[in-house]
Amino acid sequence: MAAIEELAVEVDRAEIIAGVEQAAGLAASQSSGRALSARLDPGKGRLVCYARKRVAEEVGDPETQVAVAAAPEGSSPGDLVEIPVPFGTAARSAARAARAVLEARLGAARMLARAERYRDRVGKLETGIVARREGQDLIVNLGPVEGRLPAEEQSRHEVFNPEDTIRVAVHSIEPHDPPVILSRIAPAVLAGLIERETPEVRRGVVRVRAVARHPGLRAKVAVSSAAPGVDPVAACLGPGGSRIRAVSRELRGERVDVVLWNERVERFARNALRPAEVLDIRRVDGESGDGASRRLRQSGGLLVTVSEAELPRTLGKRGQNVRLASELLGVPIEVVADGASPRRDEERDRRGPRGGRPPGRGPRDSRSPRRGPREGASPRRGPDKRRGGPLRRDGRRDHRSRPARDDRSGHASRPARETRGR
Repeated sequence: MAAIEELAVEVDRAEIIAGVEQAAGLAASQSSGRALSARLDPGKGRLVCYARKRVAEEVGDPETQVAVAAAPEGSSPGDLVEIPVPFGTAARSAARAARAVLEARLGAARMLARAERYRDRVGKLETGIVARREGQDLIVNLGPVEGRLPAEEQSRHEVFNPEDTIRVAVHSIEPHDPPVILSRIAPAVLAGLIERETPEVRRGVVRVRAVARHPGLRAKVAVSSAAPGVDPVAACLGPGGSRIRAVSRELRGERVDVVLWNERVERFARNALRPAEVLDIRRVDGESGDGASRRLRQSGGLLVTVSEAELPRTLGKRGQNVRLASELLGVPIEVVADGASPRRDEERDRRGPRGGRPPGRGPRDSRSPRRGPREGASPRRGPDKRRGGPLRRDGRRDHRSRPARDDRSGHASRPARETRGR
């Protein structure tokens, strides 16, 4: 018991006792040749082994059955009970196996106990060293423990090798080896990097309100400040944009837009859609959603009106700007040019997918006959129109029918010499 109390300083006491009971039960089972379990009596500090037996009125097999009189009080025939059995001396091989089980369980318990210290760090930025690669996952040495960076939490625009320094966010704590799960694409990574580069964020003068990322491509960060005279956007950008450039370099060139947060959704949307200039923004609901798509009416999103010239800038490359703004606000956004109406879902369903075949028509049958030549088109050149004359019956070219060509002087050239017949 003294050894258990000593180990309980770094490992949970219940976990130590469970490990000791598992190891003792394994050793006893291997020595006796039957399945036994062990229980540790904390008061007396000794192990007691138990065998599971079936209560029977007449005992036919003493190894698996016990009489009603010898069974625990309240047992009836057919019940499965635990009967104490003497704990003999375990064989050396059984003792080695039990020791290995105990050490493995205690090692896992120690690692999980150290990892529990990171539970309060979930969503925070950590700096580590890439230790090795296991398949597509990266094992990162965080100091006290190791963390796993799964392939799905990595950016496809980044490549890290062993011994590289990496900054990651703690994603979760799981009972695996290693137990700390990390992320490189979580919004917390960008928020932590901005906090690392901006003293005003570390002091609490500037607050990061929301983050939306398309890892490796583009991101938007909303910041605010309650301190008078402090511009939160300028503080995060830094002198000449130096702070945000350092963040972008750490994310392998990811473009980061810093916008001003506002509690009014319409005003916040104007800031989130920058650098585009917005003409009008209104909230859409089921009653006042005239002209908006069905999806927008059902979700209660925002209908944004911009000029025709500002429409590409508002949408961004492949719609990236408006999607990031929607993720930043947490509401869907639909953009329409001034004077035009947004594309309704009903019309889109009726027309079918953009650039595809009309609904209800499958792929063209490869066995269908080809269409003939268009009217007025020149006929396809056949074999006898090719250079070198028609084919003879033996498959060779008949060069005798090749027309004579004029030379540069304008006179007709001498006709080709006829080949001798065979």
